[in-house]
Amino acid sequence: MKNIFQSAAPASKLLQKHIAYYYFDQSTDESHKKSFFYYPHYKNAMTIYKNSTVTLEGPYSTITKPSPVNYFFGFAKLINHAAKAQIQSPFNKIGIVFQPLGLNQFLPGNLSDFIQDPITLEFNIFKASFEPVLDKIYSTDNIDEKVALLDEYFLSIYIGFKNDKIEKAIDILIKNDAKYSVDELADALNINRKSLLRLFRKHQNCSVIDYIKLIQFRKAIDNFQNSVDKSTLTKLAHDTSYYDQSDFINHFKKLTGFNPKSFFNNISDQGKEGTYWTFS
Repeated sequence: MKNIFQSAAPASKLLQKHIAYYYFDQSTDESHKKSFFYYPHYKNAMTIYKNSTVTLEGPYSTITKPSPVNYFFGFAKLINHAAKAQIQSPFNKIGIVFQPLGLNQFLPGNLSDFIQDPITLEFNIFKASFEPVLDKIYSTDNIDEKVALLDEYFLSIYIGFKNDKIEKAIDILIKNDAKYSVDELADALNINRKSLLRLFRKHQNCSVIDYIKLIQFRKAIDNFQNSVDKSTLTKLAHDTSYYDQSDFINHFKKLTGFNPKSFFNNISDQGKEGTYWTFS
Protein backbone atom coordinates (compact mmCIF):
# COMPACT_ATOMS: atom_id res chain seq x y z
CA MET A 1 0.00 0.00 0.00
CA LYS A 2 1.25 3.42 -0.89
CA ASN A 3 -0.50 6.49 0.50
CA ILE A 4 1.56 9.66 0.43
CA PHE A 5 0.85 13.31 1.24
CA GLN A 6 3.74 15.79 0.98
CA SER A 7 3.86 19.55 0.72
CA ALA A 8 6.63 21.95 -0.23
CA ALA A 9 7.04 25.66 -0.84
CA PRO A 10 8.35 26.96 -4.18
CA ALA A 11 12.12 27.36 -4.31
CA SER A 12 11.83 30.56 -6.36
CA LYS A 13 11.76 33.72 -4.22
CA LEU A 14 9.50 35.41 -6.76
CA LEU A 15 7.02 32.55 -6.75
CA GLN A 16 6.96 32.37 -2.95
CA LYS A 17 5.22 35.75 -3.04
CA HIS A 18 2.43 34.31 -5.17
CA ILE A 19 2.28 30.56 -4.47
CA ALA A 20 2.03 29.48 -0.84
CA TYR A 21 2.92 25.84 -1.45
CA TYR A 22 2.49 22.80 -3.64
CA TYR A 23 1.18 19.50 -2.32
CA PHE A 24 1.37 15.96 -3.67
CA ASP A 25 -1.33 13.49 -2.66
CA GLN A 26 -1.10 9.93 -3.97
CA SER A 27 -2.47 6.44 -3.35
CA THR A 28 -1.84 3.27 -5.32
CA ASP A 29 -3.99 1.06 -3.08
CA GLU A 30 -7.06 0.25 -5.17
CA SER A 31 -9.11 -0.55 -2.05
CA HIS A 32 -8.39 2.84 -0.51
CA LYS A 33 -11.10 5.49 -0.34
CA LYS A 34 -10.61 8.92 1.15
CA SER A 35 -13.47 11.16 2.22
CA PHE A 36 -12.86 14.46 3.95
CA PHE A 37 -14.07 17.98 4.55
CA TYR A 38 -11.90 20.97 3.72
CA TYR A 39 -12.55 24.48 4.89
CA PRO A 40 -12.70 28.09 3.71
CA HIS A 41 -9.44 29.94 3.28
CA TYR A 42 -8.35 33.35 2.01
CA LYS A 43 -5.96 31.42 -0.23
CA ASN A 44 -7.36 29.48 -3.18
CA ALA A 45 -6.16 26.36 -4.93
CA MET A 46 -5.89 24.60 -8.28
CA THR A 47 -5.79 20.80 -8.29
CA ILE A 48 -4.56 18.48 -11.01
CA TYR A 49 -5.33 14.77 -11.15
CA LYS A 50 -3.58 12.25 -13.36
CA ASN A 51 -5.94 9.60 -14.75
CA SER A 52 -8.98 10.61 -12.73
CA THR A 53 -12.24 12.43 -13.38
CA VAL A 54 -14.07 14.65 -10.92
CA THR A 55 -17.81 15.23 -10.77
CA LEU A 56 -19.85 17.61 -8.66
CA GLU A 57 -22.49 16.39 -6.22
CA GLY A 58 -23.84 19.84 -5.45
CA PRO A 59 -21.84 23.09 -5.32
CA TYR A 60 -19.60 22.03 -2.40
CA SER A 61 -19.09 18.30 -2.91
CA THR A 62 -16.88 16.42 -5.39
CA ILE A 63 -16.37 12.76 -6.20
CA THR A 64 -13.12 11.64 -7.84
CA LYS A 65 -12.79 8.28 -9.59
CA PRO A 66 -10.07 6.59 -11.63
CA SER A 67 -10.39 7.24 -15.35
CA PRO A 68 -8.30 6.91 -18.51
CA VAL A 69 -8.52 10.71 -18.88
CA ASN A 70 -4.94 11.94 -18.71
CA TYR A 71 -5.08 15.18 -16.71
CA PHE A 72 -8.00 16.80 -14.94
CA PHE A 73 -7.79 20.41 -13.74
CA GLY A 74 -10.06 21.86 -11.07
CA PHE A 75 -10.17 25.10 -9.10
CA ALA A 76 -11.76 26.04 -5.77
CA LYS A 77 -12.32 29.75 -5.30
CA LEU A 78 -12.63 31.59 -2.01
CA ILE A 79 -15.69 30.03 -0.36
CA ASN A 80 -17.55 30.65 2.88
CA HIS A 81 -18.73 27.07 3.33
CA ALA A 82 -17.11 23.72 4.13
CA ALA A 83 -16.67 21.46 1.10
CA LYS A 84 -16.48 17.68 0.87
CA ALA A 85 -14.23 15.55 -1.30
CA GLN A 86 -14.55 11.79 -1.88
CA ILE A 87 -11.62 10.16 -3.67
CA GLN A 88 -11.38 6.59 -4.92
CA SER A 89 -7.89 5.13 -5.36
CA PRO A 90 -5.71 4.87 -7.27
CA PHE A 91 -5.17 8.60 -7.62
CA ASN A 92 -2.26 10.98 -8.08
CA LYS A 93 -3.00 14.60 -7.29
CA ILE A 94 -1.05 17.86 -7.31
CA GLY A 95 -2.33 20.95 -5.52
CA ILE A 96 -1.13 24.50 -6.15
CA VAL A 97 -2.19 26.75 -3.27
CA PHE A 98 -1.96 30.41 -4.22
CA GLN A 99 -1.17 33.34 -1.99
CA PRO A 100 -3.75 36.17 -1.93
CA LEU A 101 -3.81 37.64 -5.47
CA GLY A 102 -1.43 34.83 -6.45
CA LEU A 103 -3.44 33.30 -9.29
CA ASN A 104 -3.95 36.82 -10.67
CA GLN A 105 -0.24 36.93 -11.47
CA PHE A 106 -0.66 34.27 -14.15
CA LEU A 107 -4.00 35.23 -15.74
CA PRO A 108 -4.43 37.32 -18.91
CA GLY A 109 -7.34 39.22 -17.38
CA ASN A 110 -9.34 39.70 -14.19
CA LEU A 111 -9.95 36.77 -11.84
CA SER A 112 -13.71 37.33 -12.08
CA ASP A 113 -13.51 36.71 -15.85
CA PHE A 114 -12.34 33.14 -15.28
CA ILE A 115 -13.94 32.02 -12.00
CA GLN A 116 -17.64 32.06 -11.18
CA ASP A 117 -18.65 28.87 -9.37
CA PRO A 118 -17.41 27.81 -5.91
CA ILE A 119 -15.71 24.80 -7.51
CA THR A 120 -14.80 24.99 -11.18
CA LEU A 121 -14.35 21.69 -12.97
CA GLU A 122 -12.32 21.64 -16.16
CA PHE A 123 -10.36 24.76 -15.26
CA ASN A 124 -8.35 24.41 -18.45
CA ILE A 125 -6.80 27.84 -18.99
CA PHE A 126 -3.30 26.39 -18.36
CA LYS A 127 -3.99 22.91 -19.77
CA ALA A 128 -2.26 23.12 -23.18
CA SER A 129 0.97 24.65 -21.88
CA PHE A 130 1.02 22.67 -18.62
CA GLU A 131 0.52 19.12 -19.88
CA PRO A 132 4.05 18.59 -21.29
CA VAL A 133 5.49 19.74 -17.95
CA LEU A 134 3.11 17.48 -16.03
CA ASP A 135 4.41 14.49 -17.96
CA LYS A 136 7.85 15.23 -16.47
CA ILE A 137 6.50 15.97 -12.99
CA TYR A 138 4.55 12.74 -12.79
CA SER A 139 7.51 10.72 -14.07
CA THR A 140 9.62 11.42 -10.96
CA ASP A 141 9.08 10.61 -7.29
CA ASN A 142 11.64 13.18 -6.14
CA ILE A 143 9.87 16.10 -4.48
CA ASP A 144 12.68 18.57 -5.16
CA GLU A 145 12.51 17.70 -8.85
CA LYS A 146 8.75 18.12 -8.87
CA VAL A 147 9.06 21.53 -7.20
CA ALA A 148 11.76 22.63 -9.64
CA LEU A 149 9.59 21.68 -12.62
CA LEU A 150 6.54 23.44 -11.17
CA ASP A 151 8.63 26.53 -10.46
CA GLU A 152 10.00 26.52 -14.00
CA TYR A 153 6.50 26.31 -15.46
CA PHE A 154 4.95 29.08 -13.37
CA LEU A 155 7.91 31.38 -13.99
CA SER A 156 7.44 30.79 -17.72
CA ILE A 157 3.79 31.95 -17.63
CA TYR A 158 4.25 34.76 -15.10
CA ILE A 159 2.49 37.93 -16.28
CA GLY A 160 2.39 40.06 -13.14
CA PHE A 161 -0.51 41.83 -11.48
CA LYS A 162 -0.47 45.23 -9.83
CA ASN A 163 -3.19 47.12 -8.01
CA ASP A 164 -1.94 49.16 -5.08
CA LYS A 165 -5.33 49.54 -3.38
CA ILE A 166 -6.31 45.89 -3.13
CA GLU A 167 -2.73 44.84 -2.33
CA LYS A 168 -2.69 47.30 0.55
CA ALA A 169 -6.16 46.20 1.69
CA ILE A 170 -5.12 42.56 1.94
CA ASP A 171 -1.84 43.47 3.63
CA ILE A 172 -3.74 45.48 6.27
CA LEU A 173 -6.21 42.68 6.96
CA ILE A 174 -3.61 39.93 7.26
CA LYS A 175 -0.99 41.82 9.27
CA ASN A 176 -3.24 43.55 11.80
CA ASP A 177 -4.59 41.70 14.81
CA ALA A 178 -7.70 43.88 15.01
CA LYS A 179 -10.64 43.00 12.78
CA TYR A 180 -11.49 45.81 10.35
CA SER A 181 -14.99 46.73 9.23
CA VAL A 182 -15.60 47.42 5.54
CA ASP A 183 -15.90 51.15 6.20
CA GLU A 184 -12.71 51.22 8.29
CA LEU A 185 -10.83 49.46 5.53
CA ALA A 186 -12.16 51.87 2.90
CA ASP A 187 -11.08 54.81 5.07
CA ALA A 188 -7.60 53.32 5.53
CA LEU A 189 -7.27 53.09 1.74
CA ASN A 190 -8.77 56.54 1.16
CA ILE A 191 -11.39 55.20 -1.26
CA ASN A 192 -15.16 54.98 -1.04
CA ARG A 193 -17.01 51.84 -0.01
CA LYS A 194 -18.36 51.06 -3.48
CA SER A 195 -14.91 51.23 -5.05
CA LEU A 196 -13.59 48.82 -2.41
CA LEU A 197 -16.43 46.38 -3.05
CA ARG A 198 -15.78 46.48 -6.80
CA LEU A 199 -12.07 45.81 -6.31
CA PHE A 200 -12.73 42.65 -4.29
CA ARG A 201 -15.38 41.38 -6.68
CA LYS A 202 -13.13 41.98 -9.67
CA HIS A 203 -9.82 40.68 -8.33
CA GLN A 204 -10.76 38.30 -5.49
CA ASN A 205 -14.20 37.22 -6.67
CA CYS A 206 -15.73 37.62 -3.22
CA SER A 207 -17.23 40.29 -1.01
CA VAL A 208 -15.08 42.39 1.33
CA ILE A 209 -16.91 41.22 4.44
CA ASP A 210 -16.53 37.55 3.45
CA TYR A 211 -12.81 38.07 2.95
CA ILE A 212 -12.46 39.78 6.33
CA LYS A 213 -14.25 36.86 7.99
CA LEU A 214 -12.12 34.29 6.15
CA ILE A 215 -8.97 35.90 7.50
CA GLN A 216 -10.42 36.02 11.01
CA PHE A 217 -11.37 32.33 10.80
CA ARG A 218 -7.93 31.28 9.56
CA LYS A 219 -6.15 33.38 12.17
CA ALA A 220 -8.19 31.57 14.83
CA ILE A 221 -7.13 28.18 13.44
CA ASP A 222 -3.46 29.16 13.20
CA ASN A 223 -3.46 30.67 16.71
CA PHE A 224 -4.97 27.53 18.17
CA GLN A 225 -2.65 25.16 16.33
CA ASN A 226 0.42 27.19 17.29
CA SER A 227 -0.51 27.73 20.94
CA VAL A 228 0.96 25.70 23.78
CA ASP A 229 -2.17 26.03 25.93
CA LYS A 230 -5.13 24.74 23.89
CA SER A 231 -7.50 24.65 26.83
CA THR A 232 -9.37 27.93 26.43
CA LEU A 233 -11.43 28.75 23.38
CA THR A 234 -12.76 31.86 25.11
CA LYS A 235 -9.30 33.42 24.99
CA LEU A 236 -8.92 32.36 21.36
CA ALA A 237 -12.18 34.11 20.47
CA HIS A 238 -11.00 37.28 22.22
CA ASP A 239 -7.53 37.20 20.65
CA THR A 240 -8.97 36.91 17.15
CA SER A 241 -11.47 39.78 17.56
CA TYR A 242 -14.74 37.89 17.77
CA TYR A 243 -17.45 39.98 19.37
CA ASP A 244 -18.17 37.36 22.01
CA GLN A 245 -18.24 33.59 22.53
CA SER A 246 -21.57 33.29 20.74
CA ASP A 247 -20.22 35.12 17.68
CA PHE A 248 -17.19 32.80 17.68
CA ILE A 249 -19.29 29.62 17.88
CA ASN A 250 -21.81 30.75 15.27
CA HIS A 251 -19.08 31.73 12.80
CA PHE A 252 -17.34 28.36 13.10
CA LYS A 253 -20.64 26.51 12.71
CA LYS A 254 -21.46 28.49 9.58
CA LEU A 255 -18.08 27.92 7.93
CA THR A 256 -17.37 24.34 9.06
CA GLY A 257 -20.61 22.73 10.21
CA PHE A 258 -19.01 22.12 13.64
CA ASN A 259 -18.77 24.09 16.85
CA PRO A 260 -15.18 25.18 17.59
CA LYS A 261 -14.49 22.43 20.12
CA SER A 262 -15.61 19.65 17.76
CA PHE A 263 -13.81 21.25 14.85
CA PHE A 264 -10.44 21.44 16.63
CA ASN A 265 -10.83 17.92 18.06
CA ASN A 266 -11.31 16.42 14.62
CA ILE A 267 -9.07 18.25 12.15
CA SER A 268 -5.94 16.61 10.77
CA ASP A 269 -2.91 18.62 9.67
CA GLN A 270 -1.77 17.39 6.26
CA GLY A 271 1.83 18.03 5.25
CA LYS A 272 3.63 20.93 6.88
CA GLU A 273 1.98 24.01 5.37
CA GLY A 274 -1.29 24.24 7.30
CA THR A 275 -3.63 22.07 5.24
CA TYR A 276 -6.41 21.04 7.65
CA TRP A 277 -8.93 18.35 6.73
CA THR A 278 -11.55 16.41 8.69
CA PHE A 279 -11.76 12.79 7.57
CA SER A 280 -15.07 10.99 7.50
